[in-house]
Amino acid sequence: MLTIRQGTLEDFEAVLEFYTKMIDEMKDTEFDVYWEHDKHPSKAFIRTSLEQDRVYLGWVTRDDGEEELACGMIVNADGALGYEQVEWGCNVAPDDLGVLHVVATLPCYHGQGFAKQLLAWVIEQERARGTRVLRLDTFPFNVRGRGLYEALGFKHRGDTTLTYPALGEVVLSMYELIL
Repeated sequence: MLTIRQGTLEDFEAVLEFYTKMIDEMKDTEFDVYWEHDKHPSKAFIRTSLEQDRVYLGWVTRDDGEEELACGMIVNADGALGYEQVEWGCNVAPDDLGVLHVVATLPCYHGQGFAKQLLAWVIEQERARGTRVLRLDTFPFNVRGRGLYEALGFKHRGDTTLTYPALGEVVLSMYELIL
């Protein structure tokens, strides 16, 4: 069973370990996230996001009784360079916007519906927070992720070139959910 909650600064080490495992376990697989240790996501990005109360975490209790972080994501109002070129369905102020970052589930928990549960919970939390629009980008070849976003009501707003420090210029599929 998945238990979802908002992350706190006390979760910093667990979140850092989670993203380290994601990078290591996904590298050179068909689901490679192309993230780099302490570049994306960086320790500073994780810490700042935890301080801003917009880190969402899904925990499971393993057979040995220990809790493990199974899935997570970070939300803020910052899109990568190139977000301004997208033909979004709705224009909103930064305070009304949530951009989803580093949405991930550890490979050992793939196929159990954890990402869907986490995203549905985050949508409700952000709606209650007053967020009017959620946006994200993903690789065009991320068929599973794209299917998940579309199943939860996100609309594909086209593919565009974005610039990420860790990746450089890359073509990504843009998604938006008007709350």
